Amino acid sequence: MRITRSVFPLAAMLGIFALASCEEATAPDPVAVRNPASLSFGQSANDPLGQLASDMETMTSWSLVDFPDARGRTNVVGLLQSLKGHLAAGKIDACQDDVNTVRNFLGTLTENEQVELGGISVTLDLVQYTLDKSR
Repeated sequence: MRITRSVFPLAAMLGIFALASCEEATAPDPVAVRNPASLSFGQSANDPLGQLASDMETMTSWSLVDFPDARGRTNVVGLLQSLKGHLAAGKIDACQDDVNTVRNFLGTLTENEQVELGGISVTLDLVQYTLDKSR
């Protein structure tokens, strides 16, 4: 009983010293907040086709990682590079032809392959929407 009486006060004192010495040790660094009036829309507000072109690889490359057909992957990459170039140049009719060509190619794949390349289909939907708005 006597040991218990001397251990608890000692533990409490150690805890107080530990807390006092760790003054905001885990507090995050202050974050500078920008004025909302200074935020801008960037390139996408002025050039949606150019923004899509710059984002094309990011939006589609992850879909191709597990695609088992090396020849088919090469075809898709070539078609998407063509689309990317036409988007960057602002050639709407050429972009539409590229979208149709990629969709036709995707239509020849098996259902499992189409699911694996679902990110590309979503990207094509976004490109089609942007092309329709640009006309």
